[in-house]
Amino acid sequence: MNSRTTPRAATWLLERLGSRSRYEPLIGDLVEQFAAGRSRLWYWRQAIGALARHVLGPLRTHAPSFIAAILIGCLLTSLWQLGCTLAFQSVYVNLAEVKQHPWTLEALLRLAGMQANMASEYALCFTSGWLVTRVHRAHQRAVLAAFAAALIAGHLPTIARLLFNGAADSGFVVSIATQIILTVLRAACTLVGGLWVIRTKRLAEMDLRTRIVAILWIAQMLVTGLLFAACRVGELSYRRSEFYLSMYAAGAACGLYLALLLWRQNSTSRAADHLAGLGMTGGRT
Repeated sequence: MNSRTTPRAATWLLERLGSRSRYEPLIGDLVEQFAAGRSRLWYWRQAIGALARHVLGPLRTHAPSFIAAILIGCLLTSLWQLGCTLAFQSVYVNLAEVKQHPWTLEALLRLAGMQANMASEYALCFTSGWLVTRVHRAHQRAVLAAFAAALIAGHLPTIARLLFNGAADSGFVVSIATQIILTVLRAACTLVGGLWVIRTKRLAEMDLRTRIVAILWIAQMLVTGLLFAACRVGELSYRRSEFYLSMYAAGAACGLYLALLLWRQNSTSRAADHLAGLGMTGGRT
């Protein structure tokens, strides 16, 4: 009797990132061939190949709208961030002087401006996610994942520059970690925003775990942003960068987990809609 166990991580990726109705037969076939003597490397190659075809397939069949969606999303992101820079740059000017006089009207106005800037960033995530999935409707999750990857790629030059030029800086580790975590956080917010606007269920209809994670994530990010802004303007005296960095890292991890849950929600909903369209629900044949 063959007691080998299949690569659980590869199976998990197929179950979580793909469509359950599409990949269940594939997983069954992979498990059967693995039990017949196929190697773990072969199993991983088949799993990664299936996921790659799932993501890259839309690019071959609907290339114009797929590429146009990503380009329009990137253009919107650039213009939106440029507008936020022009609108809120005065908030961040001469913060050192404001720190000497906390709890002043100017400090409170700057605090409100920073919160408005943060709210605009979250609004951008939802708007850009909605836009790219409307430009390319055929494979919304695939184009959303590609758009998030494009946003990450846009930050890679900055990360590379920090790696090559900042090694001698005493704050190098904090600087590079901050850039990486904020990049992952933006990508997570974009995925959550996009998956949220294309979901087929309202929050009240989702499973309890997804609702709890969503509420905790939103609350955690709001509190983290408020604490960081209050520190910048001098309302708080605790200024250790590691504290806020760990808070944002927790927010990025929670955001990615929420994106995974919403991805699965969309997979399940699409499968149910497909079965309903075939007349296989509600006892009908």
